[in-house]
Amino acid sequence: MNLFLDNAQRIFEVAQADVSGVHDQIAVMVRPDGGLHLVMETPFTLDAVASEAGAESAYLVTRSRDGVRVEGRRRGENCVIEKRNPLHELLRDRPLYMMTSPALGSGEGGGD
Repeated sequence: MNLFLDNAQRIFEVAQADVSGVHDQIAVMVRPDGGLHLVMETPFTLDAVASEAGAESAYLVTRSRDGVRVEGRRRGENCVIEKRNPLHELLRDRPLYMMTSPALGSGEGGGD
């Protein structure tokens, strides 16, 4: 496995092990000298933050009630490691269907 993917896996394992219940987003950049640069709750894109930090590779860690996701980017390479919360998938608060009025689909309503 290459270092880029190995780092993504390690970051994912740490993010998944956190049981604090805090929902957050953290950008992790690896600089050319091997140093780490962290940006908490960034409103910018991963590419913008990586460019600003002069990073060789960058990872965006997102923890939410939906689960944990790590998105990694390095020149010419992308990866996503994700684990969804199975309970949230079963008990969605968003409908999987849409109800419409019978008059909308029947052609009735005057105008014909």
